[in-house]
Amino acid sequence: MHPIHPIVVHFPIALLCVSVAFDFLARRWPTGGLRETSLYCLLAGVMSAALAVATGGMDEELAERAGAPESVLELHESLGTVTLVLFIALLGLRLAIQWGWFKDSRPLTLGLGVIGIVILALTGYWGGELVYTYGIGVKAVMSPVAP
Repeated sequence: MHPIHPIVVHFPIALLCVSVAFDFLARRWPTGGLRETSLYCLLAGVMSAALAVATGGMDEELAERAGAPESVLELHESLGTVTLVLFIALLGLRLAIQWGWFKDSRPLTLGLGVIGIVILALTGYWGGELVYTYGIGVKAVMSPVAP
């Protein structure tokens, strides 16, 4: 089966970063719909992050068989799970604010978003280590023979 995780991971990275960026922009321009756009990007980002975590779990066995150090795999997996949980919590908070169940606290939501982006970046860093340092998911390519 073709590894799906490397295809899927780009969506949560982009969507969650853009969500936090729109949240920051909404502080400057609060009436432009940026806060709602941030919420929709957050929702899509959380859904795609859940898919990334699930596909990463499916690809983990392949990475172990390819010789990936278990410590690096576990760190990458743990950071990915923490990222997902943190952004689920942020989504829950944002929905509670949207539905009027909780008072809007922009410093809290922005703070959680920034922390989430930092953890997301660390997750991506260790995923990159698996690929670029340990060659996980990379096939050796032979150079063509000259005629």
